[in-house]
Amino acid sequence: MLSEEAKKALEVSSSIKAGQVYRMRLTEEEGVKPKHKENDGRDKFFIVLGRDKAGTIGFVLINSSINKNLPQQIRDLHSPILASKYRFLKYDSFVDCHELKEIKEAKIRPENIVGELETEDLDIIKKTLVEDSPVVTTKQLKRFGLR
Repeated sequence: MLSEEAKKALEVSSSIKAGQVYRMRLTEEEGVKPKHKENDGRDKFFIVLGRDKAGTIGFVLINSSINKNLPQQIRDLHSPILASKYRFLKYDSFVDCHELKEIKEAKIRPENIVGELETEDLDIIKKTLVEDSPVVTTKQLKRFGLR
């Protein structure tokens, strides 16, 4: 017999797939710095791109704007995502395709899912990450089923 917690974890694990968009509090453990040092994280939208065999999800962040302090090469790797296509967005935003971040699937809850990307947008994001990112390794891409 599985405990309720184990059942919930199994349900979440089997339902997570590429293209899903979640909104939840992310911390420095997932590579998200808080805006203020007294905070432990930030509520962010993110897009699942893949998962590995050990229960880790590879994802990219959705940002409301592109940080103007970033080098041009990284700013160029932000793909627009339109609020007119996705009800979970309040305004047009940008997907940061320069870095593949990671989160343990055990941290993800079904109530955090807010939507799913259209295949066309997901393909653009994956292509940009795979072909143009200067920091994502071939090992990471293979690990999360992106290559």
